[in-house]
Amino acid sequence: MEEKKKIPEIRFKEFNGENATAWEQRKLGEFVDVTTGKLDANAMVEDGKFDFYTSGIKKYRIDIPAFEGPAITIAGNGATVGYMHLADGKFNAYQRTYVLTGFRADRSFLYSEIGNRLPRKISEEARTGNIPYIVMDMLTELDINIPLNIDEQKRVGVFFADLDNLIALHQRKYEKTVNIKKAMLEKMFPKKGEKFPEVRFDGFTDAWEQRKLGDHSNILAGGTPSTQKPEYWEPKEIPWMSSGEVNKKRLTGTNDMISKVGLDNSSARWVKENSILIALAGQGKTRGIVAVNEVQLTTNQSIAAIEPDETLYYEFVFQNLGNRYDELRMSSSGDGTRGGLNKKILSDLKIKTPSYEEQTKIGIFFKQLDNLITLHQRELDKLKNIKKAMLEKMFI
Repeated sequence: MEEKKKIPEIRFKEFNGENATAWEQRKLGEFVDVTTGKLDANAMVEDGKFDFYTSGIKKYRIDIPAFEGPAITIAGNGATVGYMHLADGKFNAYQRTYVLTGFRADRSFLYSEIGNRLPRKISEEARTGNIPYIVMDMLTELDINIPLNIDEQKRVGVFFADLDNLIALHQRKYEKTVNIKKAMLEKMFPKKGEKFPEVRFDGFTDAWEQRKLGDHSNILAGGTPSTQKPEYWEPKEIPWMSSGEVNKKRLTGTNDMISKVGLDNSSARWVKENSILIALAGQGKTRGIVAVNEVQLTTNQSIAAIEPDETLYYEFVFQNLGNRYDELRMSSSGDGTRGGLNKKILSDLKIKTPSYEEQTKIGIFFKQLDNLITLHQRELDKLKNIKKAMLEKMFI
């Protein structure tokens, strides 16, 4: 019975079968040498020749190496404690970064097995309250399950290395598209004090005009039916949106529903589809985030709905306001960290606009970029979920 616990659920066929050997539970220190870097974080050099690993995700540079790969580095403290890098060539490390070398098992296999087990160990043995850190024996005494057949280690290691490379590829595609959008938002909307953007579609040359948002849109806030009245919430007939849902960015539905009776007996009201929804208040960074509803819905009192008139293309306004998040938060009543937005602030908000035709082209362009960003994010999430599932099934 115990032997079965040491055989993974999914295994490469050449290592499976009636005579399959079980994996063994060992200590990580049996298979690697563990040490730490010796340098302070400020030892980094901007144009250094070698990689310098700290307790962060980002790699820095340094002129003097102290280690040579193949190695694994592990952040020993900080917000990214436990984060790992595969290090090759000559490099150096921060004094709270652990360096694993001298592999007596396949490095890629160990990288995946450590990544599967160490986060749980860190959570279990958080040694300083809210900010856990790693000590040497947490690594050397870390229990790992491993096949002693080096060929099986390599097969598993290559499988997850390929998966990690695919995840990294889609991460780069996602980040590249996000950065393209950010750059184009800066170039396709006029800078402060200017009437012309740097980049325009062919055929458009007129200066942009500055208007008050309230002069060209209907701005309304919603309400919340009494939670003491069950009949206001049942039957679930009408989509009702709370402020946290602005983070969805594009609403095709809501988490909650109210009844027709609830709508009639509260300040909640219908919002036309393709309106811009902005969080007037909310937890943390929610205030000032904008979304657009692709279906009719109602909202609570912490959301303002901006229904543009025929002179404003909704997607243009959505992208414009979405690019002004910091400005909107600073415009809030209060000191920019407390308080909230209100209908008057939004009504008085100035917005630069070109012709409706140019607005439409700009809006569609950025919507297509958003769709591409969403596509890359979904692919990335899908691959991460596949990896998570395979880690559970291919390791013990």
